[in-house]
Amino acid sequence: MRFLSLLFIAALFCCKAANNASSDQATLEKLVETEIGANATIEKNNSSTFALASRTDNRFIEYIIIRLSDLKIVVKDKIQGSVTWSGDMAIKVMKTPGMVKMNSRPDDNVKIINLENYLIHNR
Repeated sequence: MRFLSLLFIAALFCCKAANNASSDQATLEKLVETEIGANATIEKNNSSTFALASRTDNRFIEYIIIRLSDLKIVVKDKIQGSVTWSGDMAIKVMKTPGMVKMNSRPDDNVKIINLENYLIHNR
């Protein structure tokens, strides 16, 4: 009888955790839809601390970076170019230049966003 009681309690906690995870995902999706519109793609980093959401509109890409611990938008921008994960805690933003300047280098249009700067450190 004790075994069945323990099994029931364990199952109850597992279901609760699954419900919280799906609720968090729904909240994230609603936030993304509100900020950049429907049909955005959402990619979380490997450690599930940040999410990159982006939506392409004509030649532009609108993106936001969300800290998942408190669902805070830490970066929001709209560019011509591309945005991708570049490791677990870095995002690579490549802008397409309008006019190429003399003496320009390919790195002039690339920016790395270090997400370590946006972590919450408990003291």
